[in-house]
Amino acid sequence: MHVLIIGEQPIFCEGLATVIRRLYSSAETRVVAGPRPLSGVDTSLADLVLFDAGSGALSDVEVLSDFVSKTNGKIALFSDRSSPGFVREVMDLGVAGFIPKSMSINLVESALRMIEMGGRYVPDILLTLEAEGFAESSGTFVGAGQEKLTPRQRQVLQELGKGRSNQEIARVLGISIATVKLHVNAILQSLGVRNRTEAAIIALRSTPPPRVEDPV
Repeated sequence: MHVLIIGEQPIFCEGLATVIRRLYSSAETRVVAGPRPLSGVDTSLADLVLFDAGSGALSDVEVLSDFVSKTNGKIALFSDRSSPGFVREVMDLGVAGFIPKSMSINLVESALRMIEMGGRYVPDILLTLEAEGFAESSGTFVGAGQEKLTPRQRQVLQELGKGRSNQEIARVLGISIATVKLHVNAILQSLGVRNRTEAAIIALRSTPPPRVEDPV
């Protein structure tokens, strides 16, 4: 695997390189860091790109959009900016993950593993009910992921929202536990979440509240 790390801060980029070497000892890692890291950089061989957007010029959405359009590998973007609106804009560009620079090393490693395996990572802030800065409601963002689900996967997601285990879901829907596990993995990938708990949160927030009839 070829990993390319790009950013303006050499110390931070070298720190990411250390994380990559610990996760993937056989990976070929290259660091491009400095005042103008995008000048002449070749991303054609990179399977995974760690991009430190910081909070300056590299975090400009137009700059990011141009970079993403020229990069074939999976992109994990690191940033000091973590407002829901900015995260939403970046994820809409097609990056594989948005990782706040304030995250712990353990969570960064988990996020990178998910991205490397083909999933997408989004920070918890996108799961807040009332998130400021969205052009649309957070429910709209979540709904976009649910549109990718099959009817059966939506049923499984609803059962996750009820807190049911895989065994319980299998019994309720009349399918095997192995099939439930396959559906759950597909749901996590489609929604871009890390675990079934976050998927359950999405299920709960996308379910309309029960209608209360007016007293006669």
